Amino acid sequence: MWPSTVSNMFRREITCPQCQTKVLRTEVHLDRGFQNEMKTLLIVCYWCQWDGILDNYQNHLDESHPNLTCEYCGEQFNSTNNFNEHKVSTCQKISVECLLKDFGCNERIIRANMKEHYMTEQHQKSLSKCIRQFLSHDSDRRIDTGCPRTTTESYNPDTIQFEELHGALNILVGGIEALANDAQRLSNESLQAQVTLQTLEEQLPGLKLSMEESNGFLQGVNCNLDILKQDFTSLQEKVNDLQC
Repeated sequence: MWPSTVSNMFRREITCPQCQTKVLRTEVHLDRGFQNEMKTLLIVCYWCQWDGILDNYQNHLDESHPNLTCEYCGEQFNSTNNFNEHKVSTCQKISVECLLKDFGCNERIIRANMKEHYMTEQHQKSLSKCIRQFLSHDSDRRIDTGCPRTTTESYNPDTIQFEELHGALNILVGGIEALANDAQRLSNESLQAQVTLQTLEEQLPGLKLSMEESNGFLQGVNCNLDILKQDFTSLQEKVNDLQC
């Protein structure tokens, strides 16, 4: 019975899923070279522009697309390029250098706090220095290449626009210096207020002790007044008795 069952199983027809042709199971042979052929297929990476054979795809994924996590904000990435771009320009918790580092602003700032940094005295001074150097270089260039203007040059729109920009920068420098001076003045006033507050805090215990002593003295005076009132009342009663 068992041999008959096995024989019937191998004689059963199957249908090819691709062409719908019906064949006996015994006539179907596995293509043992199929796996090797698949490994040689040319593919394109889903995450980047890499292309190559399927056999090398896993190595590419391991090297170029690991599970990267930003050590500053914890965001995860599946692409090295996206990860690097995130650190260079997007991550708000990474510390970066100020753009005016070459002009004296050497502080490292968390990118999320960059707007507050722009308002600091150090950055304002560096910005003023940057603009002054630009204006100085521009003036030197105009002196070196300068020549008397002709009537046509005096109405050159580019020249007029440049002079307007030059004037605006001068105004900006003046405004920055005024803001820096105000910031310095406010800083000095704040320091003076802190010193005054500290002095008052140091004097406060003495004032409290003086008030306590004054309260004790007043209580003693009140007690003496009560005694005097009682003595006065007693004397008045004696006087009244003598008059009677």
